[in-house]
Amino acid sequence: MRLLILTNTLDCLGENDAPISNAFRRLGWEVIFGELNSISADDYRFSTRGVLVPQNAEPYHPGCAAGGDRNAYFLDECQLVWIMSHPQHRVSLDIWQMLWLASQNTSFVNSVEGLVFLTPKHALGYVVPRTNRALSYISNEFSLLWDRYQATSDQWWVVKPPNSTCGQNVFLLTPNGPNVRAILQCLTGNTAAHKDSYGELGGFKAEYTVLQQYIPEVVHGEKRIIVACGEAVAWHGRLGHPHDHRSNIVLGGKPIPADLHRDEIELAESVGRKLMAHGINFAGIDIAYPYIIEINLVNPGGLHDLQLASGVDRSDNVAELIIAHFKKNSSS
Repeated sequence: MRLLILTNTLDCLGENDAPISNAFRRLGWEVIFGELNSISADDYRFSTRGVLVPQNAEPYHPGCAAGGDRNAYFLDECQLVWIMSHPQHRVSLDIWQMLWLASQNTSFVNSVEGLVFLTPKHALGYVVPRTNRALSYISNEFSLLWDRYQATSDQWWVVKPPNSTCGQNVFLLTPNGPNVRAILQCLTGNTAAHKDSYGELGGFKAEYTVLQQYIPEVVHGEKRIIVACGEAVAWHGRLGHPHDHRSNIVLGGKPIPADLHRDEIELAESVGRKLMAHGINFAGIDIAYPYIIEINLVNPGGLHDLQLASGVDRSDNVAELIIAHFKKNSSS
């Protein structure tokens, strides 16, 4: 049996690339690391440039390179494909289109449709119950978001692009904040300034932005829960940087050990089951109970962070659940 992990670069494996590959190898699978942005078609048969992990290779760790000779590997020669990165913007449309076509003949751990259309910040209202999510407005019109902000003068808000990751361009808006108007103008594309400077020659500049009610429960602790095939398998707390409202690990947050109570597990697993209905079998869910703050579908951190925080490795549990799920589906 063969797993193809599609990642951004073979020279620096990600925090899921390494532990997931180690777990599948321990269970007797061959593992190939393929370059996501090198997908190509040979008479409409899709392949990628990649490396087959040697059987006697030492376990990998995040940050190491996938050593070995690089060859072309056809996706239809693999039993499972796992997308662990976003395609580069310039080629993303072509990559997603070819991957979707490849997925018609090969099983993907997370479906292409789910990864493309269940964009987490847009899809929260679809997969999360109303009582467990924050009020949000999404628009590319500055005036609409500015009016919503002004209408609640005592409310704190968070504003962010809907397709950003790792805490990029996420701002906390305080009541009557002096920079709020400028921030909203910036995140929606500074359309008025562009039109005034360049007229219609400037082209379409509007950008979408999410204005989301700030959840004060975040102050008391946010948890990342990894859900595999609808089951909560790993979790940790996140301690934010003392000078930042964001708790993203990449931006200075720290993973800490944490326990989950029954209600948190039930909420995370109910969302996991909803995601499974759309082919998403591995996700990271951020909870500040009773609220779900974010859902991460492509390469969600959590397994490596849990190991850093508590020394616990749950990658074997993930691999076993994924393998059992696809074996069951292939035999039914």
